[in-house]
Amino acid sequence: MPCDALTSTNALQQLERFASALPYPTVAEAARALGMHQSTPTTQINRLERDLGRPLIERAERGRRMRPTPFGRKVAAATKRLTDPD
Repeated sequence: MPCDALTSTNALQQLERFASALPYPTVAEAARALGMHQSTPTTQINRLERDLGRPLIERAERGRRMRPTPFGRKVAAATKRLTDPD
């Protein structure tokens, strides 16, 4: 599995934006709520998926909200552990 996402200079920011987007029904709604253009989290999630070699979310479709894949849940949990001050 490629590890570019874990060593790039923006890796933590990409992981945090991915995890922050998960509670919202769509990436567009997450972007609005987080105060950014829709392309920012979309690009970063796509880049993470490419770098990690696996999908992180199941995209929203008519009548269905976006949701993390099982791998995406693991990545989000690991991100939370990295970013939560203890």
